[in-house]
Amino acid sequence: MEMHQVRYFLAAAKHLNFTKAAQECSVSAPSLIRAIKLLELEFGGPLFNLERSHTHLTELGRIALPHLEQVLQESLDAKRKARDFLNLKEATLKLGIMCTIAPSQFVELVTNFRERYPSVVLRIIDANARQLQTALLAGDLEAAIYCLPGEPPHERTHVMPLFREQMVIAVCRSHALAMKKVIKGEHLNGEAYLDRINCESTPTACSPSGRSTARPCIRASATIGSSP
Repeated sequence: MEMHQVRYFLAAAKHLNFTKAAQECSVSAPSLIRAIKLLELEFGGPLFNLERSHTHLTELGRIALPHLEQVLQESLDAKRKARDFLNLKEATLKLGIMCTIAPSQFVELVTNFRERYPSVVLRIIDANARQLQTALLAGDLEAAIYCLPGEPPHERTHVMPLFREQMVIAVCRSHALAMKKVIKGEHLNGEAYLDRINCESTPTACSPSGRSTARPCIRASATIGSSP
């Protein structure tokens, strides 16, 4: 079954006249009749009863009519959605961001994107670097912001550096890392660490004067391992 056969059949079913149907479809009447005959062969029976002054649908034609109307409508809807997608009218961009990247690093990027493409739905997915790369290669993400230190970019990805981030580690003087001038990620494998965070983002207690008593605090974090 081809879409032009569906269109020809529906036009003939509307007019019950092959000449008028051919005019609507901008084809010759013999071409339209040939296409409908091929459709009848595929359906296994006649779709029209052909009479000199009264052409009408057969029972098979009446059964096929609503289904072929749906086929044509879904085809038109698919074409419309494709045009809208290519024109960025009904597009969704799935952006993966590594969960350890601070929001301040990409807020401006998201803001500028929304200003330039207001009709695009932006979905942000956070995960670790390995999960993001897997999703990106599987086609579940259109783009991702992540880092896999020490690994070359995957051959199937197009990489654009966005920023460099300096990290600082503090250890006691007796620690084995204290005398190193450069500390690599591999040196931290298996090391437990504490992360100092600001508690102002959490509910705070109040002093008798009514002022908040927010203060920095220490949060225990997981042991550093070899995976990102």
